[in-house]
Amino acid sequence: MKLGITVSAIALSAGMPAIAQTADLPSPAEAPGLEAEEAPRGKEIVVTGSRIRGTGPVGSNVVSVSAAEIEAQPTATITEFLRKVPQIQGFGVDSSSAVVSGGQGGTNTTRGSAINLRGVGPSATLTLVDGQRLSFSGVSSNYVDANAIPAAAVDRIEIVPDGASAVYGSDAVAGVVNFILRKEFEGIQVRGRYGVADDYWLAQASFMAGTNWGSGGVVFAYEYTRNDALGGDERDFVRFDLTGRGGRDYRNGQCSPGNIVVAGRTYAIPQAGVTPATASQLVAGTRNLCENLSIADILPEEERHKFYGYAYQEIGDRLRVHVQGIYSLRDYTAQAIQQGSTSNIVNLAVPNTNPFFVRPVGTTATTVTVEYDFTPLIGPIQQTGFTDTLFLTAGLAWNIDDNWKVSLDGVFSEDRSAQNTRRINTTVLTDRLRSTNPALAFNPFGGANSADNIAAIYSGVFNPFAISRTRGGSLQADGSLFSIAGGDVRLAVGAEFLRYTSDAGNAQGALAAPTVTINPKLERNQKSAFAELYIPIFSSANATGMFERLDLSAAVRYDDYSDVGSTTNPKFGLNWSPARGVLFKASYGTSFRAPGLQDLPLLRTGAGLTTATWTDPLSPTGTSVGLQLNAGNPNLSPESAETWSISAELNPGLVPGLRLAATYFNLLYKDLIGFPPRTTSSLLDPNYAFAVTRNPTAAQITALTSQGLSLQGVVPPVIAFLYDGSAQNLGSIHTDGFDFDASYAFDAAGGELTLGFNGTYTLGYDFAVTQIARPLDRAGDISFPVVFRARAYAGFRSGGFTVNALVNHVSGYTNTLVAPEQNVGSWNPVDIDISYEFKDSGVLNGLALGLSVTNLFDQDPPFVNIPGGWDPGQASALGRLVAFTLTKKF
Repeated sequence: MKLGITVSAIALSAGMPAIAQTADLPSPAEAPGLEAEEAPRGKEIVVTGSRIRGTGPVGSNVVSVSAAEIEAQPTATITEFLRKVPQIQGFGVDSSSAVVSGGQGGTNTTRGSAINLRGVGPSATLTLVDGQRLSFSGVSSNYVDANAIPAAAVDRIEIVPDGASAVYGSDAVAGVVNFILRKEFEGIQVRGRYGVADDYWLAQASFMAGTNWGSGGVVFAYEYTRNDALGGDERDFVRFDLTGRGGRDYRNGQCSPGNIVVAGRTYAIPQAGVTPATASQLVAGTRNLCENLSIADILPEEERHKFYGYAYQEIGDRLRVHVQGIYSLRDYTAQAIQQGSTSNIVNLAVPNTNPFFVRPVGTTATTVTVEYDFTPLIGPIQQTGFTDTLFLTAGLAWNIDDNWKVSLDGVFSEDRSAQNTRRINTTVLTDRLRSTNPALAFNPFGGANSADNIAAIYSGVFNPFAISRTRGGSLQADGSLFSIAGGDVRLAVGAEFLRYTSDAGNAQGALAAPTVTINPKLERNQKSAFAELYIPIFSSANATGMFERLDLSAAVRYDDYSDVGSTTNPKFGLNWSPARGVLFKASYGTSFRAPGLQDLPLLRTGAGLTTATWTDPLSPTGTSVGLQLNAGNPNLSPESAETWSISAELNPGLVPGLRLAATYFNLLYKDLIGFPPRTTSSLLDPNYAFAVTRNPTAAQITALTSQGLSLQGVVPPVIAFLYDGSAQNLGSIHTDGFDFDASYAFDAAGGELTLGFNGTYTLGYDFAVTQIARPLDRAGDISFPVVFRARAYAGFRSGGFTVNALVNHVSGYTNTLVAPEQNVGSWNPVDIDISYEFKDSGVLNGLALGLSVTNLFDQDPPFVNIPGGWDPGQASALGRLVAFTLTKKF
């Protein structure tokens, strides 16, 4: 019997993109010879969720995504595709946003993407490559960017949406996503794809070659991807004046020309500008409003080069060595008006020493505030940067005998991320506003400014960078202890050592001579020991009565961290089959996540107090200017969690090809580490009222700057709020719900037809923003998991012809950021994929042509009454994307 974790043999043979729970693995007793050596010679069997060969994770389900499914989807990245898996939520760390959405906050300056199982935060999902950890990514080293993995090299992706810290250690709170890469390939394969949507395009190309020589083999792959930027002004639904759709007007007054503000009253500057001689044209209570924020990029322009290599060699009958490597280079450019500490829209304090000074008639102010937008003068902010990722592993496997195996593995992973941003030099700007020289003074009242003056002001830079490394090794032994009536009792034991480091800093200030700051080196050592036991009490060898099969497993892991203490996490699993075709599962475990290295130091990368203009329900103008704090917290505590689940699977023999499965999951996640979200909507969210200090005093600001936190941006004369966005133990999440899967595969019309439906229904998502706050059920609220995510699919295959159709469903939810609350509609895009592979013996043999269309009916995201008018966490702004694919195998 051949081991494999698959959606189902029939579904995969049909080429269906059926993302569903896997069929249950046979117990070792039912396949007594089920060992690694039964796989094709040289091929390692990787099973996610267990360290014992041939068993699979007892009590937990595995969701498997095949290479064929990935190839059928014309997406720029793997994580974009995985957002369609019902157990994975779309919000969190995603390239469509420079901030971390979904309740835990943080920055995503380098526009990376991470995986967010169960919607409890990307940091609670452990991302692995063949069971090994990738290094953290981004200038804050706060997530793992799975897009560094070349899709062309992926054999399958296995997802265990259940706590797994007892097997893998920290971060596996909501589960594990394991990218299993190709270990064997014979021949050459080239693939090209070009996709186009309105004002957007995507190009991909890949090459893979490999060979085997009996006792060894080698695989090499290269993948190139480039995609166009998608600007907000290229989608008509991205607007800030939403009154025409029944929403609010979120436009801001920082325009060009802008507004003069005196004693809280606004005066719109005329289109032609204003001078002291024409000050009578200023009318109290008027205000210019503009849509300037809508020109920011939704998706950045990106270019990626990815390389993959794998080689193995058997030495005699007992030894096997392997090496594996990934190298990814990613460059990006993102256009914005304001992002983090960089902003083109500012409030300027203009004194009467400025030769262009204008005060409204009837006022006596010696300093006025001018709401202003520099974009017409200097253009949008162009943020460029790169992320380079290196991942290397090597291993030695020794089959001591036909039973026991010892493995020694090492890993080295490195991520280099940096961003380069040209911005306003606030020191020069302040000097030019105060200057008495008309040749040097800056005129914000709508008049002309010289090119030299603009160049001097636009001479600031902010370039954060970070190098994150993970390296270490593990030693493991697994095999059979003894036999009982149900089969072999198996054990895996081992130890692991990992070292994490982070070197970060930034260059900021004047372009000609920036100040370079190198943060203190952050480092952590982790020592671990683990054990896992598998007990097959009943199997086909001794089945009786209601016990066709009964498997038990117990795993435990001890982790000792050099900076945050130690933890012990167990997990228990049970598989029970009372009759053939019926299987029940149950699991219970605890999990743990240590604070991120960048979360602990106060002066983390990008730390500082930054001027921000945010929507403010308490402001008579609708917006306020204040300061947002970005900082770490050396007093953070570790996170902890408890998970348990119960599953039922039915594979009735009377209806071949039919599979029904349902799982109840329950996750309690405590002491969450996160950042109160720093967005233009942050003052609207009552859940983070604790982070807001209204009208902060000078002493409160000084208390922060005295610790080394710098003031960034143009500080307004009146600071309306101070928002504490530093790392905190924010509270807890208690979520539960059901995963379900139904599929039916059968012969029809001379081919194979597969129908299916799978999804996740969230019963509750009790979220407490602080440890003493009353938990509120946020399931179905904006920035939290929707109640229902599902996919319905149908696929047909006959010979070389394949056609698949999928309907994706994201249920409606409640926008709690407005009063009265808004009911947001559901999103139901349809995807199709049509392909044909020539299987003749002629020159066309091995050639495949494909046409894929995502969002076939070009459905816009549902309207959401928030700045921008849509929610990138639950929908895509791309619209209909049509892609053509050509593949040739030699």
